[in-house]
Amino acid sequence: MYHHFILIGSSYAKGTRVGYHLVVEGELDSNIIQEKMKRLNKINRNDIGVHSFFTGSSDWQSVLEYDSFFEDIMVCQDFDEFEEVLQFDSKISAIDVAKFFLSERSFSHLQIQKLVYLAYKSYLFKYNESLFEEKILAYQYGPVVEEVYQKFKRYGSENITIDDDTKYYLKDIRLPQSLGRMLLVENSYRIIGVLFETINKFGHLTGSQLVSLTHSKDSPWSKVYSKNTKAVITDKIILEYGKNEKLT
Repeated sequence: MYHHFILIGSSYAKGTRVGYHLVVEGELDSNIIQEKMKRLNKINRNDIGVHSFFTGSSDWQSVLEYDSFFEDIMVCQDFDEFEEVLQFDSKISAIDVAKFFLSERSFSHLQIQKLVYLAYKSYLFKYNESLFEEKILAYQYGPVVEEVYQKFKRYGSENITIDDDTKYYLKDIRLPQSLGRMLLVENSYRIIGVLFETINKFGHLTGSQLVSLTHSKDSPWSKVYSKNTKAVITDKIILEYGKNEKLT
């Protein structure tokens, strides 16, 4: 028999339920359960449901057969990810956007920085809202999000590869972590639409071509860049000058 331990909370952004699923053959060590519960107590969420039971299989389908109560839950297999969703489920970060692109294909650090910026610009133009909260800075080679830079700088000029194995599942549909994470945030479908538009429009370009695009005459980057500073490229600057970015 297999012991299933399931935690369920609400995604405030989507009005849906998100869960964490741990399963072992035999009986789960109570110390493991206590450790998970202690961590949840620290994030000040008192709406977490706890479920523990046995089925004849380790897979999620056996849980659904055990009780249809679990059918509409977006299930996360990684506890760190589940914890993060409970704390920040209404927003995405620039790193989330980068990981989404990298789950589609491999890119260099230079390419991913420019794609993150171009997605931000496109979303801002379409909806007059910021895609994420991190600031966009004017580096020598174009717009850069510092948090994305720090995350992936170790790759240098090499293409970035990430482990984006299945981390979420909904009924019998298995989802990579990057997509599952996006589906839990506010305005998920329009965000995902913009991200796919960005990768379809610019994903084939080399790093050099993307640098040329963001270095266009009178581009947002060109309006604020200074050699010895990391000036912020504000939403106002992007809205005013973003249309000037063109491939040459």
